[in-house]
Amino acid sequence: MYFTDKALLNGIPIYAYPAQLIFIKTLTPPDFTFHPYPYPPWYALSTLYLGWLPVEVAARAWFLLNLAMLSLTVWLLTPGWQGPRRILGVLAAVLFVPAFGLLVVGQYSAPVLLGAALFVYAARKNKPFWSAAALLLMTFKPHIGGLLFLAGFSWLILERSDFAKRALALAIIGGVLLAGSGFLADPAWPLTYLQSLARYRDIPGVQTCGLCASLSVVLVSVTTGQGNTAAATWVSLGLALLAGGLLFTRFRACLKDPTILISIFAVLTLLIDPYLLNYDYILLLLPLFWLVRHRVWLAWVVYFIPWAALAFGRNGNILLALVGLVTFILILQHSGPPVLARD
Repeated sequence: MYFTDKALLNGIPIYAYPAQLIFIKTLTPPDFTFHPYPYPPWYALSTLYLGWLPVEVAARAWFLLNLAMLSLTVWLLTPGWQGPRRILGVLAAVLFVPAFGLLVVGQYSAPVLLGAALFVYAARKNKPFWSAAALLLMTFKPHIGGLLFLAGFSWLILERSDFAKRALALAIIGGVLLAGSGFLADPAWPLTYLQSLARYRDIPGVQTCGLCASLSVVLVSVTTGQGNTAAATWVSLGLALLAGGLLFTRFRACLKDPTILISIFAVLTLLIDPYLLNYDYILLLLPLFWLVRHRVWLAWVVYFIPWAALAFGRNGNILLALVGLVTFILILQHSGPPVLARD
């Protein structure tokens, strides 16, 4: 992120990978590895100021921004909580293993988490501007925010209220503005972004993903002995069809509640997205803060299992996938009695 921004400040488009490599060689040691930028252009534009700072200062600034987004997420997910309890909630979120890892490594999933929490808050308060802003935040990391975006956008379409219509209009306008701003980061970004994703896919370890923690990759690893995102994609498709059939035939009524909807689709993302790393399980905070209001002891069990995963190294990913699956079952079990579809 830092060197992509710094190169852009020196007139190099964010997806011009060969030109970036030449520029970055003058700033980094010979063994420094720089990968193609895999995120939408508005993410780079929103962090452009980091490129003006020394790299050590930029790293600290990004740490604080991640911490702020995590804290704001907890505040949005805990309406009605008293001050001390909210502070403890923030502390618990920071010490949640995937969140702690995200903060230490400096990863990029926090805007999606914040967007999901903001959507729940704005939908309950009927705030169209913030609902639209929430949807746009989910686009910052599309491969973990895509399902959440579709869930939120579809919920607004089906809501059919004046609030929902205004939120949809604002989201569309905001999306057009974001897409237009992308040309400031790269004049040919719709094409070069796809080329950058293709380059990123060819990085060693992306297709054969030993670090991936999604349920589909874990299942492929258990059966074949090696993680493979291409093979896991077919497993993910099967899991998506199975989960979709279950939700829309037996639990359709639950999806009308934005809190349950976002919690379910956050967990579904963790179960079916093939290219998913352990810090992306920060999305589990969404259902955890919902679950803690219904079954406190179950929420704490889900909270602490990822700590056990640390003892197993890469093999601990299977515990993360298991936690995701258990959380999905708990949400359905405690979101009210299932409604059987008659059709």
